[in-house]
Amino acid sequence: MAATFYGFDVSQWNGAVDMAKAKKNGKDFVIIRSSYGNVAAYPRQTDYKFTENVKKAKAAGLAFGIYHYCYATTVSAAQAEARGFVKLLDSVKPIPYFVALDIEDAVQSGLSAATLQAIIKAFIDIVEAAGYFCALYSYEAFLSRLSATFRNRYAIWCANISRTPSITYGVHQYSFTGSVSGVSGSTDLNRAKIDYVSIIKNGGFNGYSKGATTPATTPETKPAEPTKPTTTTTTYTVKSGDTLTAIAKKYGTTVAKLVKDNSIKNANLIYVGQKIKIIK
Repeated sequence: MAATFYGFDVSQWNGAVDMAKAKKNGKDFVIIRSSYGNVAAYPRQTDYKFTENVKKAKAAGLAFGIYHYCYATTVSAAQAEARGFVKLLDSVKPIPYFVALDIEDAVQSGLSAATLQAIIKAFIDIVEAAGYFCALYSYEAFLSRLSATFRNRYAIWCANISRTPSITYGVHQYSFTGSVSGVSGSTDLNRAKIDYVSIIKNGGFNGYSKGATTPATTPETKPAEPTKPTTTTTTYTVKSGDTLTAIAKKYGTTVAKLVKDNSIKNANLIYVGQKIKIIK
């Protein structure tokens, strides 16, 4: 049975957060707001608790991700927001959990699905080009306006407090009024069955060297005559609608291993016809 990872997300509105206490009481990750809007043009739109929250998470050894709240209604505005976001990410990397685009504002509610997809792609393309593993966040009704093929290109962080989302997702935000030790008042709660920390570190995203979670073998611990394990390799051809998560589940392996064995640069993006090696 797959492990479940529990987390929460915070912004300046949560005040002073005791990350060490949250970790001690069972939280595996936290996703921290960095900014909103065009933070490059308007630096005051950096969340004023961003740096403090990151420092506390690092000190506590709590895996942290970072999200940006988007106001863009055009591709050019999304690109400007993404560039400002990347500058903030660069200032605190390495980042062990995913970074995310949060798109849900009322100013975007009247936009067509095609326009929304163009905005999202423009933003995430810039973030991914900078070496970051970027997820897409919104509430389920908003995400459902996008095509399934488009959504499946990304790790989805989906909000639905009434039920398990019916769309494919990686992280489920299941409460807006949760209680977390170390956080005053209510906060958002999240859970995931995907080990994003391993994916990011093994894949060399977010400021990590590829394979960062694999411990080095020292001369003192290396066996004198190691036995070469027997391996089998299966080749899978990607079909429409496939995701690495689904392929890994089908073959009893992990996304992190598929990323590593196939030298995949972007775990969110695979294409029809691509050959994926499953090595066991």
